[in-house]
Amino acid sequence: MTNDSNPTDEQPTKGRQGARWGQERRLEFIDYRLRWDGQINRSNLTDFFGISVPQASLDITEYTKLASNNMEYDTRARVYRATEAFQPVFQSSAVERYLEDLLRVAVQPDVPYGSFLGWQSPVAGVPKLGRRLNADVVGEILRAIRENGSVEVTYQSMTDPEGSERKLTPHALVHDGNRWHARAYCHKRNDFRDFSLTRIKRAQYAGPDHERASMDTAWNKMVDVVLTAHPKLSPAKRRLIESDYSMENGEMHLECRQALLLYLLFQLNLTEDQAVQRPEVIQLALKNRDELYALLHP
Repeated sequence: MTNDSNPTDEQPTKGRQGARWGQERRLEFIDYRLRWDGQINRSNLTDFFGISVPQASLDITEYTKLASNNMEYDTRARVYRATEAFQPVFQSSAVERYLEDLLRVAVQPDVPYGSFLGWQSPVAGVPKLGRRLNADVVGEILRAIRENGSVEVTYQSMTDPEGSERKLTPHALVHDGNRWHARAYCHKRNDFRDFSLTRIKRAQYAGPDHERASMDTAWNKMVDVVLTAHPKLSPAKRRLIESDYSMENGEMHLECRQALLLYLLFQLNLTEDQAVQRPEVIQLALKNRDELYALLHP
């Protein structure tokens, strides 16, 4: 009886991910570890992905074909080290991704996010208030979005803390930086609104409706938010803020859905109520302030 298996095939028997990974994903891993750990060896690949040593060698060889100047072998330490000429090949090696990985692990170290982190710098994050999400409610909302259907819900609000019955036709989920919402057509108000998922206490699929996303004007309209350093800051402080945000010609442009504009301004400390604070607290200003505020009160 012959054995036709290739000795370099992946053997995902001991990898912590518990499933096969494609070679491109492993090449991303090599790129990531070189960028942020400064080195990699075959055991990093075999331990993380559960592949054979010959397969790890093939992956490293394949990576050198993509970026021949990115690493060199240190015979004494028996590792591949990033060279001074290193340039990342994959977007997954971006600094934003790395810092997000660090923060997720710091906040919830027991949750397997599947990041490529190796050595980790000490890091801390400001605690966030947790909000309870009901998986069954989210599941019904997603079904309605997927099937262009509606849901019957019991919804609580600050004006109606006891809750009331509503029929919603959701078409998207929204995260405002703190909470998850469903963007939906409210059959009671005959209008499109955001409904906090934590305040939906009951949701039941109510059958097909029809496609409504194209009718949501505020959702489909994109707004140009033009930011500058606060004009009442000193010139030196304005230059600092402009450098912080990589502004060009003293401006920074953000594209935002009109429906999400209030959330964005709140995060930036630039709502009408927040704008009365000291310039050193606000730091930024809206160049097109009147235009944007008008959109908040149509």
